[in-house]
Amino acid sequence: MQQAKMILLRHGQCEGGNILRGKTDVALTPLGVATMEASVKKLGGALQAAPLTIYSSPLIRCQQFAQNLVADINQNRSFSQQLNANEPVNKREVDCQTSLLAEVIQMPQFQEVDFGDWDGQTFDALYQHDGQAVDSYWTNPWLHTPPNGETMLEFEARVTNGLAEVSGQLAAQLSSLKQLKGQVSGESSLASSPETDSDSDIDFDNGTATGNEKATALIVTHGGVIRCIMSHILGLDQCADLYSQLAIDYGATVVIDVYWPEQAVTKQAVNSASEIESTQSMTRPAASKPVYRLHWPS
Repeated sequence: MQQAKMILLRHGQCEGGNILRGKTDVALTPLGVATMEASVKKLGGALQAAPLTIYSSPLIRCQQFAQNLVADINQNRSFSQQLNANEPVNKREVDCQTSLLAEVIQMPQFQEVDFGDWDGQTFDALYQHDGQAVDSYWTNPWLHTPPNGETMLEFEARVTNGLAEVSGQLAAQLSSLKQLKGQVSGESSLASSPETDSDSDIDFDNGTATGNEKATALIVTHGGVIRCIMSHILGLDQCADLYSQLAIDYGATVVIDVYWPEQAVTKQAVNSASEIESTQSMTRPAASKPVYRLHWPS
């Protein structure tokens, strides 16, 4: 069974005060940066896995931190590789190590909901001038949309499309790594003796590969996006309370295990006895739809 991991990270405290912050592009405060750094530190070795891809909302409160984080991770990996520079490697091992450097990809799918004319206004001003409409929106955002804003259906569609895209990229990474590791192992076994063959594996814990590949995606995003992904995974259709009542703190993380289970070829799927005999031990991947397991926010 193929396995991967997604980690959702909400941005930290932002400049601008107590405003409705959707598409409004504001930077993190120093406290916001420190909160996110502390959250990353708590993740420990989870971000040392390779390959690691960091996805980010294009808004500055997410993407600036993501860019700085990926630079730090790659600097540490490069240093680790320099320490092992005297160890013999073949060209495919070098190519594999290079491909395992972390990268950051900006994805508009993970941008916060666009609140239209309300976006960037203080909550005091909103309730003073349009309080009834604001209350109606929080009660049922699928029936009520801010003036010139994004509908909830549009928001959910783009976020879930982003989730599917990241899942597909994780599956492709696992497939490529499995194939590349097989090529590396084959070449190493030809060039080394049985006693030294096991030393030719690539070490994933130091940004280089091992036998237990588990691709990881870190998604730096917003509270509304995290709630939307949680709602999708939990099968909670149009659950307004998840958006209005569930607190997602600044710097909060949500870990999601992703699985691509295999299903055995059943006898019912085979027409003849000879086909049954030849396929009883075979397995094939299930449909490309992944299975998710959600860990509660921390």
